[in-house]
Amino acid sequence: MKIISCFVYGALVMAAIGEMVVCSAQERQMGGVGITVFTDRDFRGKSSTFRQDVTDLQPTGLNDKVSSLRVGPGEQWEICEHSNYQGRCVVVSGDEADLRRNSWNDVISSLRRVNAGPAPPTPGDLYIVLFDRTIFRGNPTNYNGATADLGNNNRRAQSITIGRGAWELCEGTNFTGRCVTLERSVADLIVYKLRNRVSSVRPIRAGGPPTPPPADWYIVLFDQPTYRGNPTNYNAEQSNLNKKAQSVTIGRGVWEICEGRNFQGHCVTLDQSVPDLRSYNFRGHVRSVRPIRPQPR
Repeated sequence: MKIISCFVYGALVMAAIGEMVVCSAQERQMGGVGITVFTDRDFRGKSSTFRQDVTDLQPTGLNDKVSSLRVGPGEQWEICEHSNYQGRCVVVSGDEADLRRNSWNDVISSLRRVNAGPAPPTPGDLYIVLFDRTIFRGNPTNYNGATADLGNNNRRAQSITIGRGAWELCEGTNFTGRCVTLERSVADLIVYKLRNRVSSVRPIRAGGPPTPPPADWYIVLFDQPTYRGNPTNYNAEQSNLNKKAQSVTIGRGVWEICEGRNFQGHCVTLDQSVPDLRSYNFRGHVRSVRPIRPQPR
């Protein structure tokens, strides 16, 4: 009943003032058009859906209070840190569950619909947006499938928005060279040593269940750098570890290692041994590992 009540009330307000609708988290009815902003991360707290440009969020009570947002399918919106679209601005699409990751938490003061680059895929599809400047600025380019050669965008990406899915970014064309797996947006790819180095991208969790890897694949984790200390071998997926790891030997195959359990948090895809995992911004622990069969090239 609350959802219906909020929806009817919102329709009346929209008809009267042509602005926005505010509902509690329990009453929220998400629409498929416009941008919905939330005062808390993970799409919680007070929310408002806007279908028209907003030059100043101050009258809505949401100025400098937005912590997550959702953009309707096929739309792109520009968000700015000052009213009247002044100051720092960035084009967004899809979902952003935690704007702290992008340095945009509690700073948005105006927003407007834009048409920049190709529209993102419909819900349920996997897609990413590469930007040729840091902090999700500059020219955005969308990808919704494996791209073996970025062409004119080769080695130009400096930041990335993960719209949906888990994606592998590689330094070489045809998914060669050093590759990193990402599930979250990254404001500056320099943290993965990939700024201006990405040449191919592909989703790694799309379609049906993955083909099992060969039985002779294995990985060895060491609790000290340069393959010293206590070694631990794995030859199958492990989703719940608490393993101190500072170096890794890839005995055979391609492996994803993650700081979080169940392959969450910071993850990288490796096809060669690493003498010091700090070079991939690992902080001393690996909590999940799994073999990944490369997609056909």
